[in-house]
Formats: sequence, structure tokens, C-alpha cells
Amino acid sequence: MTFLFLGGLGVCVLGAVLATSLVLDIVAPGEGPTPSQTLIVAIVVVALEVLLGTVVACLCSFMYNYTARFGGGAEVALTDDLSDPAPAGSREEDAQDPQEAPAPADIHR
Repeated sequence: MTFLFLGGLGVCVLGAVLATSLVLDIVAPGEGPTPSQTLIVAIVVVALEVLLGTVVACLCSFMYNYTARFGGGAEVALTDDLSDPAPAGSREEDAQDPQEAPAPADIHR
């Protein structure tokens, strides 16, 4: 996956380098390196970037898998009470008789 990502990024960089080199060659002809020389240097740099980036990503994935195997992972609990909650109909506040209405409060002024 990293190889494909870095390869695509390298193609974008090569396009940008070529466009910049062509614009500079049109604006100031003969002042800098030719677009072909610039493109050769950019190809070498992009090839090294893709190679080294892929190697670093591979080493990182090996190290992650190695430490995850020996670390054992982490267990996450959002509460200390791991028992099942009581059903809604059996709770004490829900057990009142629906026919029995609470007495209205007396208001004295």
C-alpha cells in the first residue's frame, strides 16, 4: 500500500518538476539546466524516495506486529459493574400499580 501511495506521489512530483522546468526554459532559455537533465535528477530522487519509504513502512509494520504480539493488547472497560442490568419492568420504581395515582400535594398560602 505504501509503495502504491509513494509511487503515485512520485508521479505527481515528476509532473510538477517537468512543468516547472519547461516554464523556466521558456521564460529564461539557456539559463538553467535543460528539462531533460532536471527530469533525470527528479527520477533518481523519486526512485530513492519510493524505495526508502517502502522499506521504512515495512519495518514499522513489522515492529508494530512484533510488539502487539508480545504486548497482549489492552482491555478497555467503560464501567466497573459488568453484571447484566435488571429488566425495565422489574425495577422498584416501575413496579407501582398504574391505577394508584399519587396524592396531590396540598398547597397552603
